[in-house]
Amino acid sequence: MESQEHFTNTLSYIATCTSMLCGGTTSLFATYGSSFSEILGFSQYETNLVASLGDYAHYMSAPLFGYLSSRIGPTRVIQSAGALMFLGYMGLSRAFRYFDAPQEQAHHYVATMSMLFALVGVGSKAAYMSSMATTARNFKHSRYSGIALGIPISLYGLSTFVFSSIKAGWFEMDSTPERYLAFMAITSGVVHLIASCFVTLKDVSESIIAGAARRRSRSVAKQSVDPDQSIEREVPISAEAIEMTEPRRRRMTMTASDDIDDDLAADQPAATADPLEILDGGASHKPLSENSLTETMLPPPTGSETPPPARSHTASLLRRFSRDPTAWALFLGLICFSGPGLTFVNNCGTMVRAMSNGTTLSEEQIGQYKDKIVATQSFFSFSSRLLVGYLSDIWRTRLRLPRSGLLVIAGLLMIYAQNTAAQVRSLEDLYGLSILIGISMGSVFTLAPTITSETWGAENFGICWGIITLGPAIGGHVCNLIFGFSWDEGQLHIATRMGPETPQDRVQCDRECFIPAFLTTVKIAYLGLFFFAATMCMPRATAMWKAKR
Repeated sequence: MESQEHFTNTLSYIATCTSMLCGGTTSLFATYGSSFSEILGFSQYETNLVASLGDYAHYMSAPLFGYLSSRIGPTRVIQSAGALMFLGYMGLSRAFRYFDAPQEQAHHYVATMSMLFALVGVGSKAAYMSSMATTARNFKHSRYSGIALGIPISLYGLSTFVFSSIKAGWFEMDSTPERYLAFMAITSGVVHLIASCFVTLKDVSESIIAGAARRRSRSVAKQSVDPDQSIEREVPISAEAIEMTEPRRRRMTMTASDDIDDDLAADQPAATADPLEILDGGASHKPLSENSLTETMLPPPTGSETPPPARSHTASLLRRFSRDPTAWALFLGLICFSGPGLTFVNNCGTMVRAMSNGTTLSEEQIGQYKDKIVATQSFFSFSSRLLVGYLSDIWRTRLRLPRSGLLVIAGLLMIYAQNTAAQVRSLEDLYGLSILIGISMGSVFTLAPTITSETWGAENFGICWGIITLGPAIGGHVCNLIFGFSWDEGQLHIATRMGPETPQDRVQCDRECFIPAFLTTVKIAYLGLFFFAATMCMPRATAMWKAKR
């Protein structure tokens, strides 16, 4: 029975990893985004508007799918992900076949293409949230929760590398991305449908209590003890089981919890706080779901006592979460960090074309540069997600430092990357830039969900992380529009310099068209570093303030 349960859990974990591998394909937009201007006649601002609305749909749907993953389970959510991505990619494929638009009619298709790419973004987020919520709940009591979350997150980043490599090998000779997008539609739909058949949630509390009971039985069988000693040993074993099932998370600041803390302090004056909990704010906050496991172990209430409805619990959770300053610091940090990073991710293909002007590269070679740079960014994002997941466990358990300290390091790396982007001189410089962006983005999007799970509880992960991931949508939209505006302004300046008699198709942008955008985004990255530092310091400051009070 135990081996069968282990096999089922392993199969479920493999299914979530497979779903993540085929779910993180929104970054592939950079490999075919230039086709919007080359084939459909979009301006760069309109192309970036499509990318931004896709990012908005991707991140804005996170709270919905986080809630659905907690309420109806991951199976239906993953099935919805496959259906949405199939419809979005297939619609984009058909659009490139039938939308052969002249320049003056291009704006009529912006809304349609934005809606189709938004379906891809929503489906991608559905796969992400269901897989992450499942993994967070299944591994919430594990010592290696960081690496357990890091593997599927890293595969989510690796998906761009995998599918851009497939495009370079099988579809590079195509003049339009029609066949490639159709391939993405079929692959996404089939893989998510199969994965949904194997994803399950295990009851961690029951398995831990059962394991403690088995250990107690073996101990009693091996040793001969008198009844009094036996009775004395029952309490610590039961307490151990309950303690192991308590969520490993920091407490949230709330008025009600202050009263509880005071009562506990009166009953236990000699208790000392764990220094690691103080670093993560554990000494100053109460859990979002107080004694959730203990309540499930007690008999159901009788008489007039009725359990609170799920909506009331969700509303209470949202109120308490919205009042937590650490949540706001992490949210604002992701806005200011993700925006500059997504600017490069969505526009690196456009930057390749700009840097190739004046060279002897053929269209096929330019396309290969695009795919390689996108693949490089994806590969290092994957590598950093996997490595940081493991390193953050060591950082947290052995060095006893808060994981949020690694966010500050990633923020510094993003600042360096944005400064590098503002000084790009050749196509080769874009490779180094893609490595920096990949490492910094991969690190943060591994650390942030792990911090969310440990801080506000694995059972609340879907809703809390869904809210926090609205930040990248806002930051990505703002910075993408900055890039598009800078590009169109630069193109207009070049056209003015060349003279009004110059045909529009002869006006080609170079690095001057995007350098001003990165000079702006580097300032936003500095704000991200400030908020990440606040995320690290906020729990300690709150604990010290409460101790003095």
